[in-house]
Amino acid sequence: MGPAFTDLPTELLEAIFLYLDPASVFALAQTNSLVKTLTVDSPVIWRHLCRTGYSTWASHHDIAAKYAAPLGDVDWRALFIRRRRTDAETKRLLDHVVATQHMRIRRINDIAEFGGDAKETLLKECRCPDDAEDMLARRYYANAALERINRETAIGVWKDLQDGRHVAIDRALGAYDMFARGGEDVDFDVMGGDLDRLAHGLLSAHPDFHDRSTRSKASTLALYMREQGFQGVPDTSYRALRNSFIGLVLQSPTHQSLPLISVALFCALAQRVGLDARPCGFLFHVYCLVYAPKHHTLDGVYRPSTSSEELDSMYLDPFRSSDEVRQGDLLRVLRDMGVPPSDHPTFLSSTTTREMVLRTARNIMNSVQTIRQAQAGLHGISTAWLTSYPDMDSAFYATIWAMLILGPNDDGTLSAPQLSARRRQYLPYLLEHFQTHAPWDVALLEQYVIPLFYSQPEGHRLLQFVQSMHQIDVLRRPPIPRGARAKGVHFKVGTLFRHRRYAYEGVITGWDTSCDAGEEWIQNMGVDRLPGGREQAFYHVLVHDKSVRYVAAENIEPVGRDTLPSPAIMKLAGKHFKRWDGASHSFVSNVKDEYPDD
Repeated sequence: MGPAFTDLPTELLEAIFLYLDPASVFALAQTNSLVKTLTVDSPVIWRHLCRTGYSTWASHHDIAAKYAAPLGDVDWRALFIRRRRTDAETKRLLDHVVATQHMRIRRINDIAEFGGDAKETLLKECRCPDDAEDMLARRYYANAALERINRETAIGVWKDLQDGRHVAIDRALGAYDMFARGGEDVDFDVMGGDLDRLAHGLLSAHPDFHDRSTRSKASTLALYMREQGFQGVPDTSYRALRNSFIGLVLQSPTHQSLPLISVALFCALAQRVGLDARPCGFLFHVYCLVYAPKHHTLDGVYRPSTSSEELDSMYLDPFRSSDEVRQGDLLRVLRDMGVPPSDHPTFLSSTTTREMVLRTARNIMNSVQTIRQAQAGLHGISTAWLTSYPDMDSAFYATIWAMLILGPNDDGTLSAPQLSARRRQYLPYLLEHFQTHAPWDVALLEQYVIPLFYSQPEGHRLLQFVQSMHQIDVLRRPPIPRGARAKGVHFKVGTLFRHRRYAYEGVITGWDTSCDAGEEWIQNMGVDRLPGGREQAFYHVLVHDKSVRYVAAENIEPVGRDTLPSPAIMKLAGKHFKRWDGASHSFVSNVKDEYPDD
């Protein structure tokens, strides 16, 4: 009898088994007890499967610490099996979300409870085949759940910052990327990895870096950043939205960024190579303040203790150059701009990470406003959101959350009622986006917004609003059949059309046999002046600019068969439809529970 497979050395067998997928590991374990011991009973195999099978983990696992710990400290098999069950449950919940409007918000929030453990399953569903029966809906809601997870992660970072916990500047600003960008590369670990590689590249290029003086280190880092392509941004694209997103700047081939982001990147890299660098919130600009170690000058000379504990420091402007900026030049600018001498220390001192987040919010708001003003189409219809990256609506939504969580001040000069009044001004914008684009953020509203207004009338109203959202979510939509009353409803849910008067593209998502709007809206819109008046059918429609509108039948003009839906409509349609059907030249309804005959 020839030698058996199990006669091979144990180390070799384990090395072979590391190439197996989980199903093969379980199958092989059935062959004999030795193989079982080396496979399903081996923590080496399961740690390997965890490491190679998943790149994203929920923060509560502290997976980096687990990988660094001794092998026997973690039940790797149990961890892998638990993760596989999370995959299955995420898929099951998403199937329900896609299949019915009933309890959709609750199930998306259930998925979000898994945090990072659900992300890889959702990313896979975002890439479902083009010929999938529910392709549009599956991609739309998988992406919605993924964005919901990312938003909660970002808000959690800002909440930590507001509560006084230390938050690295790259993480605090990277929260904007989490809010407004999509894809598997949008992750704090990815952004951190990009910075780690840059820091490693710096130390590899300059092996003597740690032996240099603070001044030399700072200049070397600034020059290295410019050599890597971090050279600010031309005036022509200064206000581009992408320039305010630190993660996107890191991954962009050109690395174009606003001064604030250039400084934040410098500070983040400095921290990784042992250099004390902090942002300086100058007037209309941001500089870097680099500090020498205690009892040392910037040139590395030992300085015995003096009565002053002030650290030796220098200014840099990594946005413009690698050269040192003299404090005298900055003072001259302040004097020329009429800034009182008593305020000079404020503009020449280091600023907080919180203030950098809020300044970024203002920069993003300005960029979004610029885009909207430049690209607004006829009658206010624009598809700028489709070509802008990051998504400008999500970016604006992020700024509102940042202002609510972190604003409006941290110096104690405002009373509680004044703080609430300042925060109150952001609520209409938050609720508008929430209701139109992300009703599944209701749990975030409960957890983070309502506590800000507990003692105010808004708190009670918000609580009632949230409760009504939950109640509506658990109710099944009453069916609206096409009976005798609907004989005047000529167009079906899923019909692609052009507005007869304003020419925008839209798709019908619902209908009423007559105008069901309030009297004030009817009067303001001049409905009674239409030839068909208020008694004609009215249609709920989704427009290619993301808006939801209510349109009279006489203004619905179905497109011809030679006209296909635009990319904008295709990206939005999954909210209400399964797919586009070429044969019927319409979208396949995913609201059959509400409109069973359409």
